[in-house]
Amino acid sequence: MLSVLVTLALSQNPAWVDAARAQLGTPYELGGRKRKRGEGLDCEGVVFAAAEKVTGCGWKSYSYNPTTLVAKKQLGAPVPGLNPVSTQKLDVSKLQPGDVLMLIAPDPNPKEGPIGKLDGTDVWVWHVGLYAGDGKWIVGDHFAGRAVETDLLAYLNEHADTYSGVFVTRPAGEKPKPCRKHAPIPTQAKPLGATP
Repeated sequence: MLSVLVTLALSQNPAWVDAARAQLGTPYELGGRKRKRGEGLDCEGVVFAAAEKVTGCGWKSYSYNPTTLVAKKQLGAPVPGLNPVSTQKLDVSKLQPGDVLMLIAPDPNPKEGPIGKLDGTDVWVWHVGLYAGDGKWIVGDHFAGRAVETDLLAYLNEHADTYSGVFVTRPAGEKPKPCRKHAPIPTQAKPLGATP
């Protein structure tokens, strides 16, 4: 019974959104996990901060390789029909708050294999964030220079020369194995609001 309650509590994906919002305004820093005073976060850092807050497992419990994250379902299982989907075919009404959004492109990543195929072409993950609801997503964004909450489709269309679509996973309340315990990623001292 207790395990059922824990699973239900962890699957309340709006908690992922609240935890990610606590990072809004954090400066962007490639590879950043806020380990030192003044250090920022990258896109995965925002997602990992939310994951560790909700699951109780430190960010080092999660692979930084998207193909491993997906294969081990560390951030949930792929959502059918959205694994992957092109920007033009993305129906945001199929997204749920807390869904993990991996932005994809046909540009090869020499460090890992493709995450899937889009229209018969291999695609790799190049950016990641969380769906916040109401058409918006939360992301540690290299373009904005900080963690922001912004309109997903507008973002994808603005950066259509960089990203061709998304690959979506949906956290279901399961903790990664192993679940490592260590100092968490701190929240932003004064979270900043969403950007227009």
